[in-house]
Amino acid sequence: MNQAERINSFSYIRAIACIAIIVLHTFASASILFGNQIGVLTNAWSRAISNVLMWTVPCFVMTTGALLLEESRKLTYEKLFKKYILRILAALVIFTMVFRGFDMIMDGEQVGIGILLSWIYELFTGTSWSHLWYLYLLIGLYFMMPFYRKIAQFSEKFDIRYLLIIYVVFVSVLPLTNLINLRSGFYIHVSTIYPFYLFCGYAIHKGIIKVNQWLAVAAVFFSSCLIVVLTIIRWTDSIDVMEQLWGYSSIFVVVQAVGIFALFDKIKVKGSGLIHKFLLNIDRCSFGIYLIHMIFIRWILRYMSFNPYKCNEIINFFLLIIGIFIISYFCTWILKKIPILKNIL
Repeated sequence: MNQAERINSFSYIRAIACIAIIVLHTFASASILFGNQIGVLTNAWSRAISNVLMWTVPCFVMTTGALLLEESRKLTYEKLFKKYILRILAALVIFTMVFRGFDMIMDGEQVGIGILLSWIYELFTGTSWSHLWYLYLLIGLYFMMPFYRKIAQFSEKFDIRYLLIIYVVFVSVLPLTNLINLRSGFYIHVSTIYPFYLFCGYAIHKGIIKVNQWLAVAAVFFSSCLIVVLTIIRWTDSIDVMEQLWGYSSIFVVVQAVGIFALFDKIKVKGSGLIHKFLLNIDRCSFGIYLIHMIFIRWILRYMSFNPYKCNEIINFFLLIIGIFIISYFCTWILKKIPILKNIL
């Protein structure tokens, strides 16, 4: 597969993950807002749909790793700060302000110094709208990128595999003992799963880890089935401790995300056709769609009190998701015409 085909395959991943994010957040928000008004099984299925889409952010991170850890890519400190870190910081400042203003208007709050102070507090503490956590994650990964690149550049294949195994064991497998109220005393000092995804995307992209196509399909199928079944058990039997089984460090989500990324990484994209152009256009607007779509989810579900579970829920959710996606896409497309926002979104 040549470089252009690989880059296009990354666009496919980001585009489909962008659509999946809207589905995830729509079902998650609906179940949180209206979960006490629907049956246990309906609530469980709704949560299962959102949980089975938790691979989205890991695939975004793996794509970032595959691109930015590439040895042939020049990434100076100047480029890192100007092109990557400042872009995300600008988006964070602008959209925490937009979301604070939206809440102020919809909740009927008075304009005053308190609004400004609460915005600054939310910006610093990461307590604005929940989906912005991803921007804080990106900033942290970008700050560490020069060192991650050196690890990738000077490591043998065995070293990268060793690193990935250590991350999975300590961050994903050992925490499973919490299910039986047994907390492991062993840990590594950098204890989040996200560097794993970063290096895993790079390792798959470079062929350091070879994932057979049928193995990837099996991994995605069985991990997704397990997430669905376990989610239904969690909500029908009210077992709160099971929530960790679909977090980003969950071994099921790890297996699922790795399988999905590996499948897309093997796609040979010829660069033609309507679907190809459609996905590339979504990819170009994916960051803006990610930032904006929660405005419409919150407005429709919370402030308009639209309950999609009331009669014809399948049609309601389908139209809701399609509508939110289309509006978010065109809002992003329009905003990208504004010079100051063009390089941010």
